[in-house]
Amino acid sequence: MIDNKTEAVPEDCYKEVYGLHPYDNYTGPISMPGLTELSGCGISGTYEYVGDTYKQVAVYPSNVTSVDLPDVVSIQSGIVIDNANSITSLNVPELRASLNVPKLRDLVHLLLNFTGGPPINLTFPRLYDVYAIEIYGEIDTLDFHSLNKTSTTIFVNSTGNLDCDAFAKSVVNTTSYYLEETGVSCTSKMGTVNLTHVEPPIPEVTSGAFKIQGGSLTLTALLGYILAL
Repeated sequence: MIDNKTEAVPEDCYKEVYGLHPYDNYTGPISMPGLTELSGCGISGTYEYVGDTYKQVAVYPSNVTSVDLPDVVSIQSGIVIDNANSITSLNVPELRASLNVPKLRDLVHLLLNFTGGPPINLTFPRLYDVYAIEIYGEIDTLDFHSLNKTSTTIFVNSTGNLDCDAFAKSVVNTTSYYLEETGVSCTSKMGTVNLTHVEPPIPEVTSGAFKIQGGSLTLTALLGYILAL
């Protein structure tokens, strides 16, 4: 094994990226400073399949209490946290997108289910390119300061005092208007807000005239003037 902090990495060395998937019985915080890249991050409790339809039922929730990944920039398949009602904080301040997979730049999924857990405030200051966002839990603060694009409707269901109106307005224009009814659906103690991203109108060119020093010159005259120079 090569320590890239103290040793030179050979040019033909193959880089293997792993995921973060703790065992079901893991208890306590997860903190991994210095880690910059993951293939995926999945944290969930124990499930069983019951009945003739093999319905998935949560049996034991995850005992992870916090997740601190202060240097992670890329998580190729995103973050999925489910059946995890002990988590008090999620810290991924540098997470952006799948920067190392240019053709799959919007692959990141952000699916977070903290239902039944303590209050949690979530901020993603540098995340800009996401395929899907679904978040559940007692959330008072939710911020995507740099979000630029999502491909599906953003779903948020909070049992806290999240200002859904302000949140929806801040991110609705990041959703794709190519898909019908794509936008933001947000519910909290303060009410429910549903916004749809409407395609902006295409500007119409109604005149071929240009103003020059207070006057007006048609496109034909302007071209003739240029050719005569």
